[in-house]
Amino acid sequence: MATPITAPRAGATPLPHPAAAQASPRLSAAALPVRERTVRQARTPVRPGSRLREAVQRVQADPANPGAVADLMAGLAWTAAAGETCLLTRPVADVRHAIAAIAAADTASARAALDHAVAGLLDAPALPLPRPATAFERRSI
Repeated sequence: MATPITAPRAGATPLPHPAAAQASPRLSAAALPVRERTVRQARTPVRPGSRLREAVQRVQADPANPGAVADLMAGLAWTAAAGETCLLTRPVADVRHAIAAIAAADTASARAALDHAVAGLLDAPALPLPRPATAFERRSI
C-alpha cells in the first residue's frame, strides 16, 4: 500500500528494478579505454626577480609618474615574498635607491638607478634545475 510519501509523483519515470541492471552484459577488456602514458616536459629554469623586472621596466619609461613608487614597492614585495631578495642584492639596492631618488624628485638619478637594476636583473643567473646523478653518484647509492 502506497502512502502519500511513498507514492510515485505524477509524471515521474519509475526507477528500473535492480535485477534488470544485473542482466546487462559486462564490458569486455577490449571495450575499456586505454590510459596512455604521459611524458612530462623538462621544466624551464626559473629567472629570479621576474616581477621586480616587470615593475622596473614599467617605471623606467616615466619615473615621475605618481604610481612609480607604488609599482617599485610592489615589485620589491613580490621579490621578498618569493625569497629572492638574497639572490638579487645589487638590483634590490638599486631599486631602493631609485625609490629614494623619486621621492627627492631626482628623475635623472632614479632613471640611472633603474637602468642599473634592469642590467643586474638581466644578468641574474637562472635558478638551477636538478641535474641527473653522475655515474659515480649512482654507484654510491
